[in-house]
Amino acid sequence: MADTNKIQYILQYAVLVASQNEDQYARKLGPIHLIKYVYLADMEYAKYHDGQTYTGINWKFHHFGPWSATVFRQIDEALPPFGAQKLSFSSKYGSEDDCIRWTMEFSEESERSLRDELPTEVRHAISGYVQKYGDDTTSLLHFVYATRPMLHAAPGEFLNFSVMVARQPIEKAEEYVPFMARLSNIKKKKLKQGMDELRERFRQRMAEKTPEPYTVRSVGKMDAVFEEGVAWLDGLAGESFPEEGATVHFSDEVWKSKARSGDD
Repeated sequence: MADTNKIQYILQYAVLVASQNEDQYARKLGPIHLIKYVYLADMEYAKYHDGQTYTGINWKFHHFGPWSATVFRQIDEALPPFGAQKLSFSSKYGSEDDCIRWTMEFSEESERSLRDELPTEVRHAISGYVQKYGDDTTSLLHFVYATRPMLHAAPGEFLNFSVMVARQPIEKAEEYVPFMARLSNIKKKKLKQGMDELRERFRQRMAEKTPEPYTVRSVGKMDAVFEEGVAWLDGLAGESFPEEGATVHFSDEVWKSKARSGDD
């Protein structure tokens, strides 16, 4: 079951971290940013806790990213009492939620109180990701979509965070010993002598050869020959494909393919 107190602490900490951004326009986070930062905090926490999330949220693959209605509802509950200000503006693009931003003035007292509430791995995750992506929606969504829990799920499914647990190390293969290291000193000496003799014979033979005169063709003639050759090669491939629209259909099995998850 989701712990709403933990969710609120993460939301508050995300807005607090954003308030320290040097770019004043990057200090404002919208609902889409806040939801993804809570997800990333859960993802990082799961690495060190056997795949268990910090908040207990049942994250779901919705549209193009992880989603939780619980987190969405907690935004308006968590941020106003924390001193965050809700900004609304009109836009002809996106949904109504895309026209909302949250911002606040940085407070050392608020930071100290949240440090006592949030575990280290969660604070580090929020600090790192908010500083890196801020309010850059496109970059944040691209990164989140490619995280392991997302790559192991299909649309509509709940996310499995056990995939974040470190894999068992592969057994160490027998150490490779280079060929030269396997030879005795006597064999190394004989091999070196043989190589030296080959190099000398090759040098003498090259010195005896007389280079053949090189004739430079005219550029125009070379261009014509080249173009004829390319045309002949193109003709071997058959007629060109007609340039027209097409609809491509993919099997639903692609969502669980090894190529997508990287488990090969």
